[in-house]
Amino acid sequence: MLRVENLIGGYGKREVVKNISFHVEKGDVLCILGPNGCGKSTLLKLLLRFIPKKSGRIFLQGQDMDQLHRKSIARIVSYIPQFDSMPFPYTVIEMVTMGRSCHLDRWKTPSKKDNRFAYESLEKLRISHLADKLYTQISGGERQLVLMARALCQDTRVLIMDEPTASLDFANQQLVMDAIATAVQEGKSIILTTHSPSQPFTIATKVLLLSQGSTVGFGKPLEVLTSESLERVYGIPMDIVTVSDRNQTNRNICLPVH
Repeated sequence: MLRVENLIGGYGKREVVKNISFHVEKGDVLCILGPNGCGKSTLLKLLLRFIPKKSGRIFLQGQDMDQLHRKSIARIVSYIPQFDSMPFPYTVIEMVTMGRSCHLDRWKTPSKKDNRFAYESLEKLRISHLADKLYTQISGGERQLVLMARALCQDTRVLIMDEPTASLDFANQQLVMDAIATAVQEGKSIILTTHSPSQPFTIATKVLLLSQGSTVGFGKPLEVLTSESLERVYGIPMDIVTVSDRNQTNRNICLPVH
């Protein structure tokens, strides 16, 4: 679905992302993990062509992204930013319906099918009650859920998410995790950044662990995320601990060692 080869890029002469390679298949959830300043957000900007790469290649469904028109990319890849500064007082349903724009011909307005997609996306995240509220007057956490709904409404095969649960309370974090699980069941691929070393054990099929813009490890969570690799990246002793929930399901979490 997406393949990255020896990607290098950053800002001006400063290289932030250094020779990174990875691949994402249909139904994969890739968690990009690392400390502040390690290049996670810059990597997403390079993947989305928000900033130009210095070298390397990015392939989307086998095609070189440099050869694809932006609208073609938007029909395959959707993006959920960590923050949004929309200044205009659109309603929530209008914001979500904007996700259909890449599927519309020029000067065409959304159809009944497009509107239905928008409402279904809100319902998936259990926020249909926000439909008629102004986007500029809802909370930051609610805005994040609306941006997620807009991406679902876009109906792409790849979702790229920059720390999608960072501003959410625990219950709404779970709504996003459930939406990700549903998207994967529908055959979509997810790429997301996170600050939580435990989160990949819950949702990821693959992890890309970064430090200072370079790859520390890429592969399955249990293979990449070890006490040794996490201590190397975060600079503090950490253990991987297995616990059982009320259903006797084993779960792995990361804990700092005091």
